[in-house]
Amino acid sequence: MQLLLKSATFFCLTALALIVTGYDATAIRALSMAVEQTINPPKLLIEEDFNGKNPFGQVHQQFGTDHAFTVVDDPAGGRNKVGRFELREEDPIQSNGKRSEVLFPPQDNNDRWYSYSVYVPSEHFNWDHDNDIISQWHQATGGSPATTFRIHQDRFMFRTGNKKATRKDYYLGKVDKDQWHHFIFHIIHDHGKDGLVEVWQNGEKILEHKGGNMYDTDLPRWKVGIYKASWAKRKTNSTKRVIYFDNIKLGSEQTSFDDLALAIQKLE
Repeated sequence: MQLLLKSATFFCLTALALIVTGYDATAIRALSMAVEQTINPPKLLIEEDFNGKNPFGQVHQQFGTDHAFTVVDDPAGGRNKVGRFELREEDPIQSNGKRSEVLFPPQDNNDRWYSYSVYVPSEHFNWDHDNDIISQWHQATGGSPATTFRIHQDRFMFRTGNKKATRKDYYLGKVDKDQWHHFIFHIIHDHGKDGLVEVWQNGEKILEHKGGNMYDTDLPRWKVGIYKASWAKRKTNSTKRVIYFDNIKLGSEQTSFDDLALAIQKLE
């Protein structure tokens, strides 16, 4: 029944496009593609592998310096290009904080998939008592984000909850430096009991959290990079942070684990 309804909808809208455009072939193709994407949304909404001419062209860039982001060769010796983020203690405040991040577009569905490969170098990411946020799901009116992925004292840590006072920290293991890690996040963004967070590392499921994972406001927007809040107020054990990302993907509700797990092959 659902397939029949979709086919009928596509036929009616295409017929309407013929009338509205006066049978202009180019306009008809454009409208047909728009209709098709509305009825059957794509699995992957945004992909970034840093091999194109305009990296991060689809997202908002929060880079306050020339060294904040560059495209470089794979530090592990691969032939591909990757994204290098750098943040220094003396860098200027950017968007109300010490950050080198990208901000993805607003969401229109609460069921989303996210993934990337991340490489933490031993040379420029020393142990620090304070944490670094490397991914956050930011709500403009919510203040400190409800859900974040961090590195704290050389351990991966996922923090989530629907209130600041009740957010829970999950420590997910040691950060093995100078090698690639592939993470997949499936999040059903919800303030209440229907919320869900699933996290996989290198193909192995390492976290499942059920319940609220966002504040009771607009859907969050995904951010990737480095954000070190403490540097805006005080010194810490480190003065420089460098991290590399590759295979960054934002998936729709149509996405599955298998769609994003293909990037793990690159690590093998």
